[in-house]
Amino acid sequence: MKLKEKVRKFPQKPGVYLIRAEGEVIYVGKSRKLRDRVLSYFGSLKGQSEKNRALIREMDDVDYIVTDSEVEAFILEDDLIKEYMPRYNIQLKYNQRYPYVKLTDQKFPQLSVSRQIDDPDAEYFGPYTDVGALRETMETLEKLFPLRNCNWEYSKGKRRPCLRYYMGRCLGPCAGQVTEEEYAQAVEKTKSILKGDKEEIIARLRGKMERAAEEQNYEGAAKWRDKIEALKKLGGKQKVKLKDGEDQDFIALKEEGEQGILQIFFVRGGAVKGQESFELDLPVGAEREEALGAFIRDFYKESSTVPGTIHLSQLPQEVETIENWLSEIRGSSVALNVPQRGQKKELLDLARRNAGFTLDNLVKEEGSARKEAAPRSEKALNQLRDELDLENKPRHIEGYDISNISGQDAVGSMVVFKDGRPSKSDYRKFKIKRKNGPDDYGMLKEILQRRLAHLRKEEEKGAFRKRPDLLLIDGGKGQLGATREALEEMGEAELPVVGLAKEFERVFTGDGPRLPLAEDSPALHLLQRIRDEAHRFAVSYHRKLRQQRTIRSSLDAIEGVGPKRKKLLLRKFGSIQAVKEASLEELEEIPRLPHKVAKRIKDFWE
Repeated sequence: MKLKEKVRKFPQKPGVYLIRAEGEVIYVGKSRKLRDRVLSYFGSLKGQSEKNRALIREMDDVDYIVTDSEVEAFILEDDLIKEYMPRYNIQLKYNQRYPYVKLTDQKFPQLSVSRQIDDPDAEYFGPYTDVGALRETMETLEKLFPLRNCNWEYSKGKRRPCLRYYMGRCLGPCAGQVTEEEYAQAVEKTKSILKGDKEEIIARLRGKMERAAEEQNYEGAAKWRDKIEALKKLGGKQKVKLKDGEDQDFIALKEEGEQGILQIFFVRGGAVKGQESFELDLPVGAEREEALGAFIRDFYKESSTVPGTIHLSQLPQEVETIENWLSEIRGSSVALNVPQRGQKKELLDLARRNAGFTLDNLVKEEGSARKEAAPRSEKALNQLRDELDLENKPRHIEGYDISNISGQDAVGSMVVFKDGRPSKSDYRKFKIKRKNGPDDYGMLKEILQRRLAHLRKEEEKGAFRKRPDLLLIDGGKGQLGATREALEEMGEAELPVVGLAKEFERVFTGDGPRLPLAEDSPALHLLQRIRDEAHRFAVSYHRKLRQQRTIRSSLDAIEGVGPKRKKLLLRKFGSIQAVKEASLEELEEIPRLPHKVAKRIKDFWE
């Protein structure tokens, strides 16, 4: 009950809370009233969701960060999820920066392709998920209205035109070959095409073609004809056209078990300009509303092309907060909507069906991969049972490793393989508590004792209760000895354990080193996979902690930033990376942070 008493002292303000188990952040949440939200976890289990029941069984600590608003909490939650990767938060398995067409705000604007939304004065059109469609668009614009794509600046004066001008792919503003008015007209027509409004331009070009034909300028008429044809072909495969002609996105979710697919259709100027699907890892008990909210935040966070309306298969949690946040990004109101009839419902249904097809294919592919791997996995498990004299096939194997540099940022890892395949939801990370320097054996004993103590504690509660059939240690005789000591001290000496030494890939048991397994042995290959995965998992966690420590210590190196100001900075921005990316104006908003100190912070990373 000590934890509940701690939570009773939480403020009734908006913010983010971090639920921990054994020092590891396992869930990051947000709330407009922190105390009420976190206290809700201490109520009756009967009314709790499946995910909350799992959290309640595992949590042993919880912290919070107060924010100025719900929108700020919404953004900070995303930053912390990306920093800690908690296993009970929804994670996008695939994401990327989509290419946009960028038009700068200059005297003679530059047209280019960009994956970074980094110029607040520029206009961005897209995103383009179909690279072929993007290439077709740029090639067509070059033929029709060839704007410059170079980095020439008007203030630097004129220069000789480049090869693109002589090839007819640039109007040549750098050499004074086009007036500002003529260039501006080309810019406006380019914008119209990028927005999907091409009918008016086609009509104008047709008029020019007809006049050229009347004047018997057949070469000129052919030129206008070719431009009309190029413009007609642009997006010619588009079959769906919404009547209102607005920019809108359509997002549908389809899930099965712990897998989910989110399908998004991008509608620009009333026409579907692209689509993309995302695979989601859905933790136990995850709700659709939470998944949609997490996706919206992750997808639109860095986008400057948020449409005025986003249509969804169902509304996410905290609709008003999300709409306010999206409106801030867009600079005008954004509405989340669930269409009930008409064209928009039909298009959303199409997105949902596409998500279903993608998910079905994913499930089939993974099922096929498991089916192909099953015979070899079974053979490996049978070999391990026979070679190690086990009573049963080791269907649940746990692999352990340690990573540190001279004892600093020491961490341990535990990976789990079930039926010969990794079960990543069961992986665990350990931050070593002991402070006795670089003692790998002692560190290994610590994480094993913590794991076994946690196993005993949870067996009665039903969470993480599966006892391993085999423990695998990365190392030889010394590591194996430390492991056996830990098992004996915990009264678990009967648990089978082996070590796999990298040198000659020898398998160690309590009876000493055994003869190396054959190089093509499925059993050896499985042990190697588990050993290497435990090593990878430990090293990646160690690297992350080391980078965080390096960055945090850099704040201490800035004159005028002491513990109190560092705490204020982290409370305001949520992470060091956010402090690093903050503008001088944002830094100066920190209470009692003088301009000169804010300037030092900003200059530190320049």
